[in-house]
Amino acid sequence: MAPPRRKPGQEWLARYPGLYINSRDGGFHVRHPVTRKQGSLQTRDRQIAIRRWAMLQQMWEQSFTDFDAQLMAGNMSVARPHQSANRTTMRQYLTRWRTEVLGHRVVNGRVEWAECHVLSERGRNRGRPIAIPTRRDYANDAQQLEASEHSNFTLADPAILRKVRRLLSPWNTKPVHYNGLRNTLSRVFSNAVEAGLIDRNPVPDVKKATEPKREILIPDDAYAEISAHLLKHKLQRQTHDGTWRAKICDMIYMMSQQPIDVFGLREDQIHDDQGPMGEIHFARHKTGVAIILEMNEDLRHLVDWFRTFKRKQGIISPFLMVYPSYFDMRSRHQPVKHRFMQLSWAQACKDAGYGGRYQLRDLRKKGLTDEFVSQGENNKGGHQTEAMRRHYRLITPPERSRSTLKSIKKETS
Repeated sequence: MAPPRRKPGQEWLARYPGLYINSRDGGFHVRHPVTRKQGSLQTRDRQIAIRRWAMLQQMWEQSFTDFDAQLMAGNMSVARPHQSANRTTMRQYLTRWRTEVLGHRVVNGRVEWAECHVLSERGRNRGRPIAIPTRRDYANDAQQLEASEHSNFTLADPAILRKVRRLLSPWNTKPVHYNGLRNTLSRVFSNAVEAGLIDRNPVPDVKKATEPKREILIPDDAYAEISAHLLKHKLQRQTHDGTWRAKICDMIYMMSQQPIDVFGLREDQIHDDQGPMGEIHFARHKTGVAIILEMNEDLRHLVDWFRTFKRKQGIISPFLMVYPSYFDMRSRHQPVKHRFMQLSWAQACKDAGYGGRYQLRDLRKKGLTDEFVSQGENNKGGHQTEAMRRHYRLITPPERSRSTLKSIKKETS
C-alpha cells in the first residue's frame, strides 16, 4: 500500500522513502528521515532524482562525504529532531529550560532540584553551576513568564523583538523586577542559540528599565532604636538574649561590605598579628577583588566579642558569626544566614516604628558614607570604578579651601 500523500500515478515513490515530487513544477525533492527538513534535488528527471536520492541516503547512513549534495545533507542533519523554532513557542521553551536546563521541577506540590546546567558568568564561581538562591529566582521568573498570555509566540517569529517587549510590558512600572525578568529571558534565549534553534539572542536589543537609586541614609538615632529591639530574640514562645543579632548589624556597618562577604567571614581571615589592631583579609564574592581591611579599636572589640560569645557557648566553628545553642539541632552553631538577619531587621524596624523605611542593605551605604565623611577619599567598599564609589556615598562634604591672597592697593602720591 502506498504511504499517505502519494497521489495517483506516484505509487512507485513508495519504494524510495523520503523522495517526493513537487506538484507545482514537477521537480523532485527529498525529506530527511530524522529532522524532516526537505530540500530540492534540482532535477525533474526521474532517474537522476533516484540516483541523487540514493547518494543522500548513503551519506546519511554511513557519513560518506562526496557529491555536490554534501552541503545540503549536512545542513539538513544539523537540526535536532522534535525541536523546531517554527513549532516551539516561548512558553514551551521556558518550561523546557526551567525543568531540563535549570533543573527545577514541581512533583506533588513540592519543588525538587535536579542537575543544573546554568553556569555563573562572573565572580569567583564563574563557570560553575549557579547557587540555589539564584536558581530559585530564575525558576520564579520563568514561571511568571510561562503564565503570561503574551508568551504564546514561536521562537522563529519574524516580529520576535516586538513580542518580547510585549511579554515584558506588564512589569514596566516595576523596573527592578522588569530587569530581573529581562535577564532571565536573556539566559533562556542564549540557551536556544547554543541549541541551534535560533541564530541570535534578541534580548540585548530590549532596553533595560531605569532603576531609581535608593538614597536612604539611616540616622544614628534610628539605628540605635532598631538595634535596641534586636537585643531580645523571641523564639518558640521564649525570649532569649539577642545581643548577637545587634552585633552582627554592627559588623555589617563597620565592615561596610555586602552581607554575603560579612556572613561568610571565617576565623582564618582575621590576622591578629597584622597592623596595630589586626587586619581582615577577604575577597569580594561579587567581583573577586581582594581587600585588606585594617581594624580600628571598635572593630577589634567587635571581633573579640564574637570569639568570646562562641567560647561561652561551647561552639567550635571556623565561621565567626554562628547561631547560638538555643536554636534547634538543624541550625545551632551553623553560619548565620543573610535571610534570617533580613527578617530580624525588618521586624525590629517595624517594632521601632519605622515600618519598612530602612533595610538591612542600607547599613553598607551608611558605613561607606560615614567613612567617607570622616576620613575622606578611600576605597573601603572595594569598588573598581569611581562611579560605584559615588553610588554608595550619600553625602558629599563641601570642598574646603583656604584663601592666601592679599589685597591689591594702589599707591597714592
